[in-house]
Amino acid sequence: MYKHNFKYEWMQLQRDRWVVILLLVFLTLCFFATSNGRKKVSVRQNEIASSVAAVDEYESSAKHIIDSLESGLQPDVSPWTNPQRLSVVGNKGARVAALPPAPLAFIATGQSDLFTHAVKPTLTGDSYMLSFTEMSNPVQLLFGSFDLAFLCIYMLPLLVLAFSYNVLSAEKELGSLRLMMAQPVSIYSWLLHKLTLRFIIMTAIVWISILAAMMFSSDVLGSISGIIQVLLIVALYILFWFVVSLVVNAFGQSSGLNAVTLISIWVVLVLLLPAILAQTGNSIYPIPSRINMVNEMRAAQAEATTKADTILQNFYRDHPELAQTNEGENSYSYYLKFFASQDVVKEEVKPVLSTYEAQLKAQQRWISTLRYLSPSLLLQNAFNDLAGTSTRHYDSYREQVVRYAEEWRSYFLPRMFRDEEMKAADFKALPLFTYRYEEVKSQYASDLFGLALFAGLGLILSVWVYRTYAREILMG
Repeated sequence: MYKHNFKYEWMQLQRDRWVVILLLVFLTLCFFATSNGRKKVSVRQNEIASSVAAVDEYESSAKHIIDSLESGLQPDVSPWTNPQRLSVVGNKGARVAALPPAPLAFIATGQSDLFTHAVKPTLTGDSYMLSFTEMSNPVQLLFGSFDLAFLCIYMLPLLVLAFSYNVLSAEKELGSLRLMMAQPVSIYSWLLHKLTLRFIIMTAIVWISILAAMMFSSDVLGSISGIIQVLLIVALYILFWFVVSLVVNAFGQSSGLNAVTLISIWVVLVLLLPAILAQTGNSIYPIPSRINMVNEMRAAQAEATTKADTILQNFYRDHPELAQTNEGENSYSYYLKFFASQDVVKEEVKPVLSTYEAQLKAQQRWISTLRYLSPSLLLQNAFNDLAGTSTRHYDSYREQVVRYAEEWRSYFLPRMFRDEEMKAADFKALPLFTYRYEEVKSQYASDLFGLALFAGLGLILSVWVYRTYAREILMG
């Protein structure tokens, strides 16, 4: 009996041309979404490559100038641009600290519209105040980029609901449900089998579309496991929405009421709930004003500048190994006072920075914990996780860059206290930055479990609803 149900349902879908229409529509949307994602990734790669090329060009020019000076030649170079001075190379020759895109970066824009992917921590920069924000289109930030994540989170449920909202009600309205009731099968089992077939068809269409669109990106070949993870969690997301449709259909209401109910559920779970959770996070854990933080830093900097000589003497007392051994004034005396005062400023603003960081992390923990209330948040988090564009990735990037900035400064500082010069061979020893993705713990497994739990609870609810309203369905 069930075999015949699948057969007749498949024949009916073929007559309605739903399968062909869905395949063409979703395939087109997938190609458009992945194309947009690849363009964004390409822009990021070009920006990083351009920054690295500029650094390489400066290094080549600096080596040439140093070789000329050491050979007794007099190239046209001012003291402020002389690469023999460590302070010049420490600022102008700063290496690029980049966050390279992950192989699946094109599937989800995530936080990449809000944060930069390449910075150059300089010798005299405020490493603890490095800014990673960048300007972006406010309209795009409001609605999101049309990438694969956007397509699956927002539009895929609508296609599922359009494909399943009237599975039971259409039979009632056409008068064929009474004939079905004469067969030796329960209405719930019949409904479940119809939706199961549609789930299989929809999942196959989505998988084919995603795989076809991804094949145009050469990077994905190095992340087969990532592709499998994308397909698996998308299938669970589709399953959840089919289960939602099963629950609504089980009430036995009209097609119009089913459609309104399902759209309302979509609005609440996909649009309203994520916005409410984000807003409550801002209210419960407000972040201190960044402007006030910058003003406090400037005030501390101004006060430290007036006491630069005293601060430097205290610095020498605490770090006698850096005290100058050569006679005469150190040629980097201005920078040495600056570095000493920076440590004082850093201690002054540390409480404000700590508060800012603590509130920001509390907000992120709030959203991370409550994402289990919304399937769309779970899918978004999983996509961002696989794409390497989650908030956690950019937090890790910022922390790694701040550590690298201190490493960059630590390379130059002792040599400047010893009043040394830069050699051409020294460029090979300059610290390099490598972003480590492994420092970010994946949340994919928990997101997958969350979606599976939603689907399982929905199935249980559908059984309860059908048993409660079975009499109304049969009498209707």
